[in-house]
Amino acid sequence: QYAKMIQDSGCSLLAVHGRTREQKRCSEIRADWQMIKEVKELLDIPVLANGDIRHLQDAKDCLAFTGCDGVLSAEPLLMNPALFSTERSPTGEPPCPEDPCNLLLEYLDLCEVYYTPQRMVRAHVHKLLGPWFNVFPDVRMRMNNEVSTLELYRNVANELKGLIRNHVAEQKAQATVETAAS
Repeated sequence: QYAKMIQDSGCSLLAVHGRTREQKRCSEIRADWQMIKEVKELLDIPVLANGDIRHLQDAKDCLAFTGCDGVLSAEPLLMNPALFSTERSPTGEPPCPEDPCNLLLEYLDLCEVYYTPQRMVRAHVHKLLGPWFNVFPDVRMRMNNEVSTLELYRNVANELKGLIRNHVAEQKAQATVETAAS
């Protein structure tokens, strides 16, 4: 009924998050797409669904289930800006392990064209490269001790690409040795 009141007061587009305020950022609790669907069916205005959209297939599933006019995604887009790309896996697997570095380099090119505050750039770098910073914490520590510049982040991305390739090659070699030993 609250959504209906909002529409009746003149709202022309409504975004509905499928969690309560207390459940926000709680990965253990799935967004309630059924509730979003019920809101969509009640209203005459466009409704956007938000919650548990981690990759393209989630977006398609949510749209099919809820009948909404679109979806929103926040945190997952910061970690994977190619989330809605139809040129990639519908379940979000990167085409190669160093893909986050490639996406970061693309992002940095855009930051040169479109002004972006350095604090936001730094936050996006951490979101994009976070999983690799867990593998290579020394790179993150060195980066955090430097003045924030686009050139610094380009250097970090390129350094990580090499480290990731070596890391993946070492893992494959180790798997081959373990397979041969068994």
